Order: sequence, then C-alpha cells, then structure tokens
Amino acid sequence: MAEKILEEFPSYKDLREAKVKIDFLFAFAEVGEDGVSKGHALTKHGIRALGITRKLGIKDRVMGRGDAEVALDGDWWTDATPARRRALLDHEMHHIEVKLDEEGVVLRDDLKRPKLKLRKHDVEVGWFAIVAGRHGSSSLEIEQAKLVMDSYGQLFWPCIDAVEPLQITNGGDDEQTPSKRKRKREVMK
Repeated sequence: MAEKILEEFPSYKDLREAKVKIDFLFAFAEVGEDGVSKGHALTKHGIRALGITRKLGIKDRVMGRGDAEVALDGDWWTDATPARRRALLDHEMHHIEVKLDEEGVVLRDDLKRPKLKLRKHDVEVGWFAIVAGRHGSSSLEIEQAKLVMDSYGQLFWPCIDAVEPLQITNGGDDEQTPSKRKRKREVMK
C-alpha cells in the first residue's frame, strides 16, 4: 500500500528518485491479565498517536535499517478501513522530506544514503475544550480554530453541518458528547 501511495502522488517524487528506504513497524498496546489494554500502543507527548515517523541515524543505516521509520498503532490498524489505513500511511510518509542543495541535488551522508528532514504539519494546535468553554472567543483555542477555518475552511470540515453529535476528548480516555457534558453540568449544580 505504501509503495502505491509513493508512486501515485507527485509530492513523493524526491523520495522515489533518492530511493529513500522506509521501515514500517506495528506497535501494540500492553494487555493486562484481564485481556484489557493498559493504554495506547503509541503516544507522543502523552497523547495517543496512530503513527509516528522519525529519521533513522547513521548507526541504524549501517546496520541495514532504512533511512526513516514509520511506527503504526497496530491495534487501530486492525480495525481501520483500507481508506483510513491509506490516509494514515500518506500522512506519516508526508513527514519525510529529502534534503536538497541549492541546485536541487540530493544531499547524501557518508553511506551515500539520502539525508532527510522531517516536515512539520501545516497546522499544529493545542486545544483545551474546557478553556474554550470558559473564555469563548477570547480563548486561544477559538482563535486557532477560527484561523484554521478561515485558512482551510471546507477542506478540513466538508461536513461541518452534519447532524452527528460532536465527540470531545476530555484530555483522557472518556469521550464527552454534548449529552454527557449536559448531564455532568446538571450533577455539578
């Protein structure tokens, strides 16, 4: 699937031409004696991640590993549709960028492997729903959401008018739907 994605999209031309080797691996959450997961397979900064991409160092390359590594949440992958798997692979591989000199020539390391850098997301946000709720349009959360909406609009939210209930994670694993939040407020009164 990854090879097809690399071939399909022009944005991967440099990776293809430089013959970047990507190692893929699956991580699975630890399972307790009771058969229940004890957390998530992958986390980054304490938050669940479905995939994590990193450049591999020269030592790993000397030992025959790839130029980059994509770790995937195997628990999520098992239940994901092919379309979701494809989108996650595309996302993770898009982080990998070949370093070029001023003339567009691939920079290489001592092993003659392509030098890489990791591309950052176009949009990085850190939101607390509770802060947005307390401060509304004065909060950085709402300001960032407005900036994303103004910049990318319906690209990210083509179904913004959908009737399905909003799912908000309360910084942990318990999902907070609007009805659960309402019940919680009623109990707190």
